[in-house]
Amino acid sequence: MGQQISIDDALAAFRESHGKLADENVLLRAQVAVLERRVSELEQQVPARGPLAGGPDLAAQPAYLEEERG
Repeated sequence: MGQQISIDDALAAFRESHGKLADENVLLRAQVAVLERRVSELEQQVPARGPLAGGPDLAAQPAYLEEERG
C-alpha cells in the first residue's frame, strides 16, 4: 500500500464504518435485553429444581481425593 489518503477521506471512511458497528451493537444489546427478560420469565414459570441431569455436581465434589494428598 504505497498510496496515501487524506485525513478527511480516512475520517469519513472511519465514521461510516464506526456508525454501522455502533448501530449493530445497539441492536445486539437490545436483543440481549429481550432474551434476558424472556429467560427471567421462564425461570419464574418453572419450579426450581436441583442440578440438571447429566452428571454429578462437580462444584460439590472435593478438589482431590484424600488418598492423593499423601
